[in-house]
Amino acid sequence: MTEERCWWYPDDGPEETRSREFGSAPPQQAPSDWRTIAKAALISSLLTVAILAVYDNFYAQKIVALDVKGYIAEQRDQFLTGKINEEQLKASFDRLEQVKERVPKNRVIILGDVLVRKNVEEITP
Repeated sequence: MTEERCWWYPDDGPEETRSREFGSAPPQQAPSDWRTIAKAALISSLLTVAILAVYDNFYAQKIVALDVKGYIAEQRDQFLTGKINEEQLKASFDRLEQVKERVPKNRVIILGDVLVRKNVEEITP
């Protein structure tokens, strides 16, 4: 009876794939070329920058301020002085609503009155 050998049997196949015996020297590897290392580092750096840019633009939460109170006061003053009529007042409030709805989903809107420091992006209608 002959013993069948399968692909997982360690002594089958070319000599490079056979298992080493205990105490034998490891196979020699080609020395690393500095150009290969530089290419790998460059590609890794470029991919990292690209991934961070995509994350920052589309996924990271950002805070924006909307000065609703100031805008309403400004529109009220213009209406009371007669610079705008009632239709223009309604249109300006509709414009305020449209600006609020156009803000991307990764932006959080807070009222301008709540701001402590002014280093937040401010949207104006």
